[in-house]
Amino acid sequence: MDAIIITTHDMMRIEERAHAMGVTRLLMMENAGAGIAHHIASKFSDLRGRRVVAIAGLGNNGGDAMVSARHLTYYRADVTVVLLGRGADIRTVEARTNWGILERMGGSIRLVELGEGMAMDSIRGMITNADVIVDGIFGTGIKGSIREPHASMIDAINASRAYKVAVDVPSGLDPDTGMYERCVRADATVTFHRAKRGLMVSRDVCGTIVVWPIGIPPEAEV
Repeated sequence: MDAIIITTHDMMRIEERAHAMGVTRLLMMENAGAGIAHHIASKFSDLRGRRVVAIAGLGNNGGDAMVSARHLTYYRADVTVVLLGRGADIRTVEARTNWGILERMGGSIRLVELGEGMAMDSIRGMITNADVIVDGIFGTGIKGSIREPHASMIDAINASRAYKVAVDVPSGLDPDTGMYERCVRADATVTFHRAKRGLMVSRDVCGTIVVWPIGIPPEAEV
């Protein structure tokens, strides 16, 4: 694992500089999602028919999870993406772009929008029966107390026996302090570019920490 630890403030500045250089946020998201899928594929000898549930928030962490779900269809996994809201509510251009790609994919992926007639019990059932869960609820921008439906999602993920992969940080964990009141307890955390400080403080909820490069040039470093 890369020994360099980084704060979220510095990571944001690095991403801004990389974006200005032409390594766009959309490209970084693509590389991040591909890294998550690569890690999952490396843990399973055969993903065909394996039930993968990606839980996606409305920000770029959710967008990373969407990209990973698309890549996992290559391995013939049975992939479902649960969006914690409606597609119209997605907050970033990059995540909206990737949600649109998923919508145009057709039958190779199942999409669920929370609040569109899908009961929480049905989603809990999907999580309970999953073989793999991708946790893309919250990223490094988490602030304040965790509310519904996110709290119930975190509880359902933790109750599942699936292999759980956190996107960048386990949802609910403060990426700088490592503090949490409720967070996903991951089997692996795929974090991007550099390890976030909070992961080192609360390694017990992170599982195996994998630092995955997302194409940021050295010149973008703070």
